[in-house]
Amino acid sequence: MKEKIFSQFQNMIETTMVVGDLFSDSMTNAAETVSKTLLTGGTIFACGEKSGSLIAKLLCDYLTAGFEIERPGFPALNIHDLCHQSINQEMYSDVLNIHARSNDLLVIASAGGNDPKLLKVIESAIEKGMSIVLLSGANDDQVIDAIGYTDVHISVANFSGHLSLLAQFQIVQCLCSLVDDKIFGGS
Repeated sequence: MKEKIFSQFQNMIETTMVVGDLFSDSMTNAAETVSKTLLTGGTIFACGEKSGSLIAKLLCDYLTAGFEIERPGFPALNIHDLCHQSINQEMYSDVLNIHARSNDLLVIASAGGNDPKLLKVIESAIEKGMSIVLLSGANDDQVIDAIGYTDVHISVANFSGHLSLLAQFQIVQCLCSLVDDKIFGGS
């Protein structure tokens, strides 16, 4: 039993090291994109399916309530919270079509598998002229191909199951810390 516990935590530590090493440039680009959106009066819209919905909620919570520093909240909306009663494939894109503007940003946290709802919301974001930050998972080739070349893509497909969720969690925490530093100054 102790070996299993040690192995779990060893895998988590290794994941943390890999995330910091592999994704530093992508996280910097994502932080620049989020900061620019906020500084120009835009709103961050976030969504995800399966475990990705937890990551999207966490991102919005950190942006609206603050992460490491006490500060005014940023405009960030968890799309899933706005349409949790709906079950159609256009539920996320419907929210964007109603509320989003071209200077807003869509952040997607995918658990993998080319979810049709995520493909539809990407189409809507592109039609609106929005920028996109994508945290993709395994088997997300269609979702990845749908975003533009100027959008930010961070893939955690090489991590298995719960480790991909851990990687996305750590990416969101780092992203929010970078945004706070970029907008309010930091060390």
